Amino acid sequence: MTFKETLPIEFIEIELGNYHLFIYAKIGRKKARLLLDTGASKTAFDEQEVLKFVAQSDVIKQDMNSIGLGSNQVETHLSSLAKFKLGKIALAHHEIAVLDLSHVNQAYQSLGFPKIDGVLGSDLLYQFKAIINYPKGKLRMSCEG
Repeated sequence: MTFKETLPIEFIEIELGNYHLFIYAKIGRKKARLLLDTGASKTAFDEQEVLKFVAQSDVIKQDMNSIGLGSNQVETHLSSLAKFKLGKIALAHHEIAVLDLSHVNQAYQSLGFPKIDGVLGSDLLYQFKAIINYPKGKLRMSCEG
């Protein structure tokens, strides 16, 4: 079975002509605000914000560090989201990275923008053949299976 899912994208102009894109996902019954980040290799959540969705005991330290743009190596933890939904696409026990994204949230707050819970990375964008339609402000994904 194949289906397509289209999610609205929220565009925020960070400075003149420079935009960040956001989508909303559902984790369990809670809404999560995610930065759409095609440069992120894995979907990741902020180490503080993720606690809205998982217990601290479910965040496990990884032996490796991640490399982030504009930063040195970042200590990485892993967790699993029992119920992670992107519109109609439902993922069970999806593994995520857990990182310190406080610098990102501090920057957004200093500009008067809301915090993010995490970033939607290329792992899921690639898996679901994501297409960003800028003129329509939509993220289209397709799922087979």
